[in-house]
Parts: sequence; C-alpha cells; structure tokens
Amino acid sequence: MNTIEFIPSPQQQALFDWVRDGRGSANVIAVAGAGKTTSILTAVQMMHGNIFVGAYNKKIAEESGLRLQAMGADMRRVRSGTMHSAGFAAWRNTAKGVRVDDKKTCGIVNDLIVAENLPKGQGIAAYADFIPKAVSLAKQSAFGLLCDYRNPVAWYGIIEHFGLDDELDAGHDIARGIQYCISVYEISLGMDKEVIDFDDMILAPLVHKARFWQQDWVLIDEAQDTNPARRALARAMLKPGGRLIAVGDPRQAIFGFTGADADSMDLIKADFNCIELPLTVSYRCPKAVVAHAQQWVSHIEAHPTALDGVVRTMPLTRLLEQAGAVHAFLDDEWPALSKDDAILCRNTKPLVELAYGLIRLGVACQVEGRDIGLGLIKLARKWRCTGLEALLGKLALYKGQECAKLAAKGKEQQAAAIEDRVETLICMAEVCQTQGKHNITDLVSFIERLFGDTKDGDRPRVLTLSTVHKSKGREWDKVYLLGRNKYMPSKWARKAWQQEQEDNLCYVAVTRAKRELIEIMVD
Repeated sequence: MNTIEFIPSPQQQALFDWVRDGRGSANVIAVAGAGKTTSILTAVQMMHGNIFVGAYNKKIAEESGLRLQAMGADMRRVRSGTMHSAGFAAWRNTAKGVRVDDKKTCGIVNDLIVAENLPKGQGIAAYADFIPKAVSLAKQSAFGLLCDYRNPVAWYGIIEHFGLDDELDAGHDIARGIQYCISVYEISLGMDKEVIDFDDMILAPLVHKARFWQQDWVLIDEAQDTNPARRALARAMLKPGGRLIAVGDPRQAIFGFTGADADSMDLIKADFNCIELPLTVSYRCPKAVVAHAQQWVSHIEAHPTALDGVVRTMPLTRLLEQAGAVHAFLDDEWPALSKDDAILCRNTKPLVELAYGLIRLGVACQVEGRDIGLGLIKLARKWRCTGLEALLGKLALYKGQECAKLAAKGKEQQAAAIEDRVETLICMAEVCQTQGKHNITDLVSFIERLFGDTKDGDRPRVLTLSTVHKSKGREWDKVYLLGRNKYMPSKWARKAWQQEQEDNLCYVAVTRAKRELIEIMVD
C-alpha cells in the first residue's frame, strides 16, 4: 500500500528546526484544524532523552501512542498519556495500595453528616451540594501547594470567580460553608495514601512531594485549557534544563468556568520563558469557512489544496418547513439534514425549543450534555414543588432575583448561565404542560430523554444538537449554527475579557465545519 510522504509547511519546519537546534521552551499557537497532532508527533522523532506527550484525554493519548509506534518512535523513552495518568503513576509509587474513588469528597461529607447527627437540612448537610464543587475547584487550583488551604480568602476567591454561592440555598452562610470546605479538604489530604479522586491524581503527588520520572521534554496539548495544578505538574515532571512545548490556541479558550485559566497560554509563556511558534494553516476547514472565521481570527489560513466549501444562511422557518415536509432536505438549495450533521447554538434554551420542534416533525435528535440535563433536574427539584405551575412561579422569581443580584456584583457570566438554565427549564415545563403533563416527575422524564452524550469515536444515533461549549474538540462535515444573529455575543458580555470569550465561541463554532457551514437566522 502506498503512503503519501509528509511534506511539512514552512511553519511546521520552523518548529522542527527549533526542536533540533533551538533551546528553551515554546508555546505553539495552533489555529483550529492546524494539524497540531501530526506536527507534534513528528517533532517527537527529533527529540533526545525522555519525552512525555501530555494528551487532553485518554482516547487521544491512546491514539497518539499508537501513531508514535507506527512512526517508529522508541517507546522505551517516549510516553503518551494524560496529565492525570502522569500524576497517578507518580503517586502509586509512593502510595502502593491507593485506590480511586471519584465520590471521595461526597463520602467525606456524608460521614460528617452522620457524625453531626442533626435534623435533615441542618449543619453540613445544608452544604452537601456546595462542598464537592468548591473542593474540586480548590484542588484544580492546587490549594495546599500554591496557597494555604486553611486561608478563607483563597476560598472566597474561587467562590467569587466561579459563582459557587449560587449553589447555596437562601439563608445559608458562605463563611460557614467555607469552614466546612476547609475541614473536608484537610480530611481528604489525610486520606490520600489510601484513596484519591480524579483531582487528587494531579494534586496528591504535588502536595505530598512524590518523586516524578524526570523528563527531558514535556508536551502539553490543549494548553489554553490548563489550570494551576496541571501547570505545576508539568513543572515537577521537567528535569533541570528540560524543555516544554505547550500547544494550544488562546482564541479557543472557552472553559474558564470549569477551572481553566482564560489566560493559560500567557501564564505558561511567563512561567517557562517560552518563545512563540505559530501554526496558522487550517487543514480541517474549507476556504469559505476559513474566510468566514477570519472576522474573529485574522491570522487563520486555508491550505492551498482545501475544498472551496460552502457558507450560507437559512431562516429557521425554512428549516422547519423542509423538515416537516420530508424529514430531510432533498433539493439542491437546502441539502439533506442527517444524523451526521450538527446544530450548534450559544445557549441551551434555543436548542431545546428546536429539538422539540424537530421531534414533533419526526426528526429524531439529542441535545449533547447529560451533565446539563442533571443540572436542570437539580434546579427543578430545588424548591421541592410537586406541580409544574408552582415550579414556573418559583423559576420566574428566582431568575429575576438572581440575575439582578449577580449583575450588581459584576458577575455577568454567572448571570448569563442562570438565565439560560432557568429559561431552558421553563421551556421544557411549558412543553410538558402542552402535552397534558403537570408533575415534576413528568418534567424529569422529559429531560432525561432529551439530553445525552455521544461517546468519543461513536457515530451518532440521531441528529446532534449541541452548545458551542460542548462542541469543542469535535468536527462535522456539515454544521448548522443556530441564531448567531440573536444569541452571539451574549447580552451579558460587558467586560473586555467576556467579549473576547464571546468572539472565541463564534470562532470555535464555525471552525467545526469540514465542508459546509449553514447559519440559521432567528428573528
């Protein structure tokens, strides 16, 4: 079987020359679809010494390992894995019998609830949902290593940044919740040699000063989405004089709300004294999509051999008319809508409305994000209502009060998230009512049916609807972008960094398309 010889672009060649002949560390700034994996795995062949290739998730790590083997890499000195796997390997050498339990923090909270022996909803039990989220974010921020975990000011900082006070019911004191968090955190650290959770895989070896297999090279993929703990781990893995390559795209940084730092690439550049090497040519996107994306990222380029591609607009009414007529688009002007396509949107509520409309017309679909569904179920049960009418009243009041409170504090991002979540739940409750269903249990069943996840590598069973956040890292031949004219940028994006993130979301959305991008216009 003949293979096509890899001919590097001038920018790829500059990276390879720096690996062979240069010194120090580098940030590789790679646009969407820039062939970064091929570039980095090729560069590995030119490196000397021990090398760790840090992949974003387990599936990518396994694929990278197989590709390195096929390329003839010496796997005795090259390892491909996630940052979590690297931390876990170091910790197992110290804590031989350690086991993994991702419910570790919840277990500690439950034990403390039993020990307090107070009536239901009192004491630490009132903070049972708040504590695990706060503790997880504190671990990702490397509390106990980069700051004193006993310092309430540090906890107030993450609570403020991530809007965790929204997790508390009215009347529950944040200061008391922080004291509970500190107690749980201390207990968790003390248990690390027996049991760890996902966050501990990185934190435990750092806090307890485990020995790491020292690397001459450490490569970090999706570096724009790193957090303080991951960056500290990369530092601990590098031998003195070792070199780091951080591969990422600051314009695809959209996960600040999950614990990642929005300015991760800048922090890495400063901490490791990195030079910058660009990869500006997209091998994924056709020329028309690249030209469209340049309004947000001017330096992205299409490869000379890229398809011409298509970018067009479609009114939402036309989409529904065609779907209702034939369950697909059969004419030349509006191509077929299939399960291999994706419909993306900035917000969840419009996706739910569209999904219900498509389902009524006989088009099977799923909204990506089981975790989104679980969050909606939790909100539906927040006030222990049994009927939907009572719930709708609570939701309307909650939305007004919470959004006003958050906006007054300058927490526009959290206000936007609450507004979208509440409006999505209201939409779903009203759909249930039109079907003659009026109980919370009916609403929960509806949510569970509509929200799900397509596993990495699996073909979708039905048409995919997804928020732009959930689409990151994925690609489709044909992408429909719902309501950019209405929902992007978010009305809550008022600060400069928030507006930049909104531009990043537009860029991420349009660059998921490999052949065709159709923007669905919404009135």
